[in-house]
Amino acid sequence: MANDSTPQGPFSGYATEFLLAPEDETLGIRNDSRVNRSLAASEHIGRSGFSAYLRHVQYGLYQSRPACLVAVDFSFRFPTNSSSRFSSAEVEVTFDKALDRSKPSLRCADASLDPVVANFAPKQLLGRVRERESCQTFEITAPVTFEVPFGSAEFAPRWARETTMTEEGQTELHGNLAQDDEHDDGANSVAWDLTENPISKGGILRTFRGVVLLFHRPAEAFWMRVDVKPVVKFSLDPKRLFTKRMVGRGDEPILLDGETTLGDTKCHSCDAFDADDFPWDAILNLPGQLGDA
Repeated sequence: MANDSTPQGPFSGYATEFLLAPEDETLGIRNDSRVNRSLAASEHIGRSGFSAYLRHVQYGLYQSRPACLVAVDFSFRFPTNSSSRFSSAEVEVTFDKALDRSKPSLRCADASLDPVVANFAPKQLLGRVRERESCQTFEITAPVTFEVPFGSAEFAPRWARETTMTEEGQTELHGNLAQDDEHDDGANSVAWDLTENPISKGGILRTFRGVVLLFHRPAEAFWMRVDVKPVVKFSLDPKRLFTKRMVGRGDEPILLDGETTLGDTKCHSCDAFDADDFPWDAILNLPGQLGDA
């Protein structure tokens, strides 16, 4: 929410619409052994915020192996064309085996038991290309001084060259597998990087759906951890924000029990994810137009 008072501390004396607080003063979303919790992650500070909602969970087969299809909707809210906009963001979704359904912090030490990402989408989304013409001038001035019978004289010859350039930019989203050394048999994470159009500077994509297809062990529960890190384009002196940061909730992961489904029942009628008639259009839910960003 908005912070109307001036922050106290060594860098007091400036105003910001963001509520800044240490991590130990915040509370996150607690799972409490729930299965397929809807709200995966959420944060709203002032006029900016983000949220992630679990929309679809389906179990079936992919390449004749037990698989799980998960869809998560991400949305970002921020003032357009302002210093408080989100100029970039990192989104990571990680899956790991659940050792204790009531203790999300208890992590499995055997990486081979974690689900493995078989495929995901989107791998790339691009907004409209925007152009901007810029004019650059290269100039050289060489002062010359010489002696004359009655003193000295000086003149400064000048050479200049003007170049016109056209710059292009677009809003971008790129997805990649996020794999560490322990998961050398297959990644258990997917990461998406969002960047704004450097020409129009209107912020990142407002919404997108992330879809992940996993190989998993039948009837075994696992966690889905969602981490969202937006970057705010501050116009304030960065030295004043050196010891400050946006509030982070530390939301607990979502429990997927290996059998309970969620989402559009029409999609659940087909449990072969590599079948020709699988309704991928309904799952992917791609936007028709990415806007002017």
